[in-house]
Order: sequence, then structure tokens, then C-alpha cells
Amino acid sequence: MKLNKVDKIVLILICLTLIVGLYTIYQRIEIEKQYKTTEIVLDYNEMKRFADSSNNDLSYWMRKFKELGAESVAIQEETIKLLIEAGYSLRAEIVSELIKEYKWQEDYSQEIAAAISENEITPVDVIVTTEDEEIYSYIVSGLKERYADELYKTYIFDNVYYIVLKGIVDDVYYTEIEKIINLAGKGVYEVSRVADSRLLNMGIGYDPEKISMAKEAGLDVVLRPINFPASNEKLADAYKAANERYGLQPRIYLVHGKEVLGYPNNENKLLNYIKEENIAIALIESATQREHLEQEGLDELVEDSGYQALRAFTMWDFIRERNRYYNYEGAEEIENTLFRAVTERNIRVIYFKPFFEEKDSTKFLTDEDEYERTFSSLENRLSAHNISLGKAEAMKNFSIGSKRMAVIAFGITLAAVMLFIKMFNIKHKFANYLYLFALPAALIPLVMRSLAEKGFAFGAAVVFSGFAIYFFMIYIKKIYESEEKYSNLQLIIYSTVILAGSVAIALAGAIFAASMLADVKYMLEMDIFRGVKFAQILPFGIFIIMFIIYFMNKDEDSVKGVVNTAVRFLNKEIKIYYGIIAVIIGAAAYVYISRTGHETEIQPSSIEMITRNFMEYVLLARPRTKEFLIAFPAIFGAVFAASKSSEFYTGMFMLTGAIGTSSVINTFSHIRTPIYLSFARTVIALGFGIVIGCVLVLICSICYKAFMKIQERLK
Repeated sequence: MKLNKVDKIVLILICLTLIVGLYTIYQRIEIEKQYKTTEIVLDYNEMKRFADSSNNDLSYWMRKFKELGAESVAIQEETIKLLIEAGYSLRAEIVSELIKEYKWQEDYSQEIAAAISENEITPVDVIVTTEDEEIYSYIVSGLKERYADELYKTYIFDNVYYIVLKGIVDDVYYTEIEKIINLAGKGVYEVSRVADSRLLNMGIGYDPEKISMAKEAGLDVVLRPINFPASNEKLADAYKAANERYGLQPRIYLVHGKEVLGYPNNENKLLNYIKEENIAIALIESATQREHLEQEGLDELVEDSGYQALRAFTMWDFIRERNRYYNYEGAEEIENTLFRAVTERNIRVIYFKPFFEEKDSTKFLTDEDEYERTFSSLENRLSAHNISLGKAEAMKNFSIGSKRMAVIAFGITLAAVMLFIKMFNIKHKFANYLYLFALPAALIPLVMRSLAEKGFAFGAAVVFSGFAIYFFMIYIKKIYESEEKYSNLQLIIYSTVILAGSVAIALAGAIFAASMLADVKYMLEMDIFRGVKFAQILPFGIFIIMFIIYFMNKDEDSVKGVVNTAVRFLNKEIKIYYGIIAVIIGAAAYVYISRTGHETEIQPSSIEMITRNFMEYVLLARPRTKEFLIAFPAIFGAVFAASKSSEFYTGMFMLTGAIGTSSVINTFSHIRTPIYLSFARTVIALGFGIVIGCVLVLICSICYKAFMKIQERLK
């Protein structure tokens, strides 16, 4: 690679800004080192269902899971609906549905019936009835502590206790619209039926027996209060009082439902309590393993708390069904899922729910030995990453200043200008003035920080991927133009050096991109680096331009040469096998892009998942398949093809190798993944890629010799 004086100065400046990026990465690593405890929080309701289906009671299972490593149990507030399901002597009816029943007045006192008839009790209200004074007092006490007096009214007639919960239209829940048809199958009308009311699901207090049982098992208790938007002024105070009443030290706040406690307008009370008690706010990862569940007021609460939060993983039903999955004998795949969540995605709370026996089943797995094996294996595997089970804490707040970001942006812009000059092979001395654009670009983080974070991270991903492509293309071109006869050993050595150099350049780009996104909001995945797929597509465009200029262009003037080369290419006769190869490349490109992320229907095959799981067991980090199995060995193939002066196959192999440069940077662009894991993944992929590349050179050599013999015989 030829460099003039200006190029060398620019490279020095880029390296200096890279040092700033390295220091930023070092700081982030220090933050990640402090975030090494994962807490298992049991879901009380699911544990109760599980215990009821087993031969042991809930108390036994709580003690058992405490022995296995569980640290706490989450207990939600009681509701009218939960009390009824638990078998308490209660009746609750939505008035609009009640009055549809025949002779409904006979079930209520004359006073209540009259109030309904006169619309003092409205159709959207809920009437709770009981003859149990104790349960009546419990409900009324909980309502009084939490809500405004206007929300409910109480009556006592003939030793029967009535509680009328005053509702609004928005409190009523409906089924989906049903289509009513006649005998001929034609639609008559559509209707949606009343299914439930929010009033039946509002919090009224906690069950002391549940809390006592959890504490006796040695588990901490995480209370999950329920928000009620229409009357929320006192809810945070009630949450605080409940923790004090039961002697609990709140450490984690798990949002229950669709909004945080106090939303809207009264979230500050909860915020103050979170700050006072140093409570970590749990961000529950979505089912797509991307960002977290959307809950009203949650993002604002985390931001106002100074990012006093951690990432949580809830065990969705489709995960709990993975017993005897991928031909495993037990729940190994569930264990794998938990392991990946903790190590790869910075999950620090596992909201645990017992496993199911099999797919599409509600039958619980009650085999103690399997739970013991799962927890023991998970703990051992996590220890290799210095992660232990225990009490989780919030991630430390971390971000870099705008001035440091400006320095990094300056280096990325210099690299972008240099790539532009090299990509188009511009040799005019006035091209050096383009580097002056780096100065105004460095000011962008000072005035538009949010735009600069993602914009320059995207730029770094594309630019340094392009630089890595330029690096291996230039050195492969030297081999292509050389008349020297290379031995297989020489080709392997050259390929290894070229691949290592390309990966090193890509790693520099990864450092720049990760530095621009070095912020706790990205580490918690409250925000993500968007445009990942586009950042992986653009380098292929860069490759095509450079391949035309450096391999196919026969003119001195690069711009004129590109036009002439393009014309020659378009006038060229297309052989059938060119079309076949184009179709294969197109299909591979579609799969490659579609497989990026978790929101596509194209998912890994069972064989691939079994292979991935095996590598996770035996290696510190699983290398990316497209790197070590495809892209990295392709560089070896390109070097071999270049040594035989095959323009077509050299180009095809180099195009495949371009996958690796963007993939390396993409690995580090997932900011939720710890730096050490991304680095280990890349180094392991490089090692495997070199080994497979060596084998590929030998295979290519054998095939080439066989092809040449066949050619001689056909003469």
C-alpha cells in the first residue's frame, strides 16, 4: 500500500484519535467488570401453579430453589380477581353485565337494586359482595390507603357487605369483534362483548402469608405494585408503606402492567423513593431480544433516575417449552437460552418461571434433578465469565463528553476522506484539501450530540469496513499481477497476513463505532444503533467500485476508466454459469441480510443451533459462523485464485471476504454485549478462519491440478 507524506500524517492523526477511542473502551470495560452479578427472581404466581401440579407444596419448592441459587420472589399486589380465584367468599360483577341476568334484583338488597335502577350505580361500575367481614375490611383498608374516596362506596345491608367501585368507560375491557352470521353464512352484524374491568385488577394490598412464606424460605421479596391511572396520587406512598410494614428492603422495581406506578402525572413520588432506597429499575427485554417492553413512563423514569437500571429477562412460554429440545435429554436448551441472555445481552435479572414438560403444553416439569442440573450447569458456565448468582445491582452510569466525541468524530472523518481518495484512486494533489472537511465535522457532536452518536458510528462501520476491503484488495492485486510461482505454504502465509491485517483494520473501526456509542443508554439497550443492515450492505458497493477501478480498469484516468469498464462489462456476452452464480450470490445475500437480527422469519436450522450450542460449551465465546466458515477462508481462496491470475474467481472470493470486514464491526455495534466477549468472538473466528482457509488452499490446489490435467487431455 503506497502512502505519500500527507497520507502518513493523516494516518498518524487517525491513530491518535484511535487512542482516545481505546481509552473510552477501557473505561467501558471497567464499568462492565462491576456488573457481574445475576439475580434469579421467582414469579410467585407461576411457582404456586407449579407447586399445585407437583407432589410438594409451595414452601418446599421455594426452599429448594433458594438452595439452587434463587435470591428473591416477586409478589404482585392482590386484586379482587385474584382473591376470587384464590377461593375467597367474594362475588364481583360489572353492572352492565349484571343487569342482563334474569331476576338479578333477587341477588341484591333493595337499596342496591334501586341505586342501579336510578343510575346512581352506573353500568361501568363494579359491585363487590361478601358476607365475610374480615375480607371486607381487608379490601376497604387497601382501597383507603391507595385511592381517592370518590373511587369507591361501601354499603352494609342485612349483614351483607357491598363495595361499589366507580368506573369510567375506559375501565371496561372487551373481546375482539365477533361476526354474527345467519344460516346461510352471511354476516348479520358485528359485536364485541364485555370481558373484564380494570377495576377488578386494581391493587388492594399484599398477602402477609405469601410474604411470610417467602421470607421463611430465605428469599428476599420484590413487591410488584399495580398502577391505576385514574387515581394514583397515593400509590407510591402505599408501595413505600408496604415495604416498611413487612420489613422489606426494596432493591428492584419490576413494573407491573402497562405503566409505571403513578403514571400519569405522579411518577415523581416513585422516582424520589427509588433514589432514596437506591432501587434498580428493571428493563424487561422484549420477546424479540431487542430493547425492552414498552411501558408508559418507564423510559422517563430511568432517565430521571440517572439510569439507575438493569436489564431483566422474563421466561416467555415459548422458552419454557424447550424441554427435550434439539434432541437434548432435558432442559439444556432452556439453560442455553438463559446463558446467552446473561453473557451476551447483559441480562442481570432472570424473572424465573418453572419449565413445561414439552412444546404446546401447560404441564409443568416437576423433576427436581433436572432443575438441579440446569442451575448447577448454568452457574458453572457463568463462572467462566466471572459472573455469579446473587443480588443484582443497577449498572453504573456512564457516558463520554461531547469534546471527546468530537475528537473521535474528527478521526472518523479523516478516515472517510482517505477512503474516498483511495477508493476512486484520485491522484490529484488538490484532493488533499478534502481533509479539511474533518474540522467542521468535529464540531457536530458539540451542537447535535444525539445525531453525531449514531451518524459517526454508522460512518465508522462503513468506512473502516471499506478500508479493510481496500487493504486486502491491494495486496491480493499484487499477487494477481505477479509472475512469481507461489507454493501452497507461501499462499497460506500471505493469506494469513492479509486476513489478519484486514481484521485489525475492522477492529479499529469497531473501536471508533463502539466509542461513539459508549453510553449507558446503549449498554442498557434503551437506545440502539440503527442502520446495522445498511452498514453491512454499503461495503459491498465500495467493493464493487474498487474492484472495477483496481482490477478491471485499463485506463490511467480512474473516472474515465470506470465508465469505459462499465460499458465493456455491459457489452460482454453473458455465459449461463454467470447467471447461475449471480442467482446463488443473490440468494446468499438475501439470507445474509435477513439473518441479521432476530426479527426475521429466516432462522438458524436445528443442526446449526446444535453446533452453536456445542461451541458455547467448549469456547469462551461462540464465533460468528459467517466469519470463520465463509468470509475469512474466502480471503485464502482469493489469494489462491489471484496466484493463478483468475480475475473472476479472485473477484468472487474477495466479494465473499467482504462479509467479514463488516461483520467484525457489526459484532461490536451490539453495545449490550460486553467488549471482552465481542473481542473473544472475533479472535476465535479469526483462528478458526485461518485453519479452514489453510484447508481451502489445499483443496483449491488439488482441484486446480485436476482441472489442468483434464484440460491437457482434452487438447
